[in-house]
Amino acid sequence: MAPRQAFRSLLFLSLSALLVLASGARAGEDAPPRPLPATVQADVAAIAEHLSSVQEEAPSLACGKAVENARWGVETMLEVGEKNLRGGYMTQAAYDAATPALKALLGVLTVQDCEAATGVRRDFYQCMSSDYNHVYACGKAHPFEP
Repeated sequence: MAPRQAFRSLLFLSLSALLVLASGARAGEDAPPRPLPATVQADVAAIAEHLSSVQEEAPSLACGKAVENARWGVETMLEVGEKNLRGGYMTQAAYDAATPALKALLGVLTVQDCEAATGVRRDFYQCMSSDYNHVYACGKAHPFEP
């Protein structure tokens, strides 16, 4: 898989991990997810749409804020993934597939990296300079290899 596709897949898996708890999926391979009322399903879809869409297109680049926002988003995805795994809402395989790349991404999200960034990497940090954008949306819009 190409690095760009791998990053997009990673972010999709990570977002999925966030939404697994809301959708009521079970960890067992044979156990189907619990059916959700239509209103809850609509809420889950709206949250997923919101998190995957860039809300502010061109904020000014602010490396400190961008790094803080990106790291917070990735750390939150890791925490939610751990909770979903412990609670039986996420399989070990899904958790194992998502966490290494998220942890690798955390390792490169620094102010120094932002200040030296060019191209899509700089675009990612510019996107993350907005408090209204989620790391998943910015990563999807501006994928780069960590």
